Amino acid sequence: MIKQLLMIFLLLSISSVAYAKSVTAIALFNDRAMLSIDGTKPKIVRAGSSYRGVELVSSNTKEAVISVNGQRETLTLNSTTRLKHSLGAKPSASYAEEVTLFVNDAGFFESDGSIDGKGIRFLVDTGASLVVLSSEQAERVGVDYLSGQMGYANTASGTAPMYSVELDEVSIGGIRINNVRAGVIVGNYPLKPLLGMTFLSRLNMNRTGNTMVLKRR
Repeated sequence: MIKQLLMIFLLLSISSVAYAKSVTAIALFNDRAMLSIDGTKPKIVRAGSSYRGVELVSSNTKEAVISVNGQRETLTLNSTTRLKHSLGAKPSASYAEEVTLFVNDAGFFESDGSIDGKGIRFLVDTGASLVVLSSEQAERVGVDYLSGQMGYANTASGTAPMYSVELDEVSIGGIRINNVRAGVIVGNYPLKPLLGMTFLSRLNMNRTGNTMVLKRR
């Protein structure tokens, strides 16, 4: 009887253990993706099929959607996401714990992300105190910046009006942060949206050589 109770206790304990599965997109194709799971040898997976517990839902040359135990995340080329969930239980929410970025040919870190669910490509800028968008970029993702508080910002072309706004959600590689302060500069500056410290300061950042790891605190 005691052995049976111990066995039941162990099974219940195991079912509640949380663990993280690391998935990296090595190459992206239409309806296929080359994935590395937990650092294993990369394998080409077709949309609709699974490999090591990771289902490839869809893929194109820009991004892949994967699913682990019902959690869906979007991967861009050479990005890594860590999905945290419980063995034997379907999670109630989906989120990524960690994202790995790789430096581009110009020496900068860029990544696809989203603002309030609308896709956008960020330039990671630890020197920017805010997430910064041009008014053209803000309009493309539906940010109502004109309702924000107006001030001024210095740009390469001189001083320009800037509106201070709060974004409901900003995400990069599956890491989602809510209520992020941002600045929207009237005109076409910056040329690329800047992922600044109002987002980055809420993560742990670690750069090693040509890679940068962003990790949820």
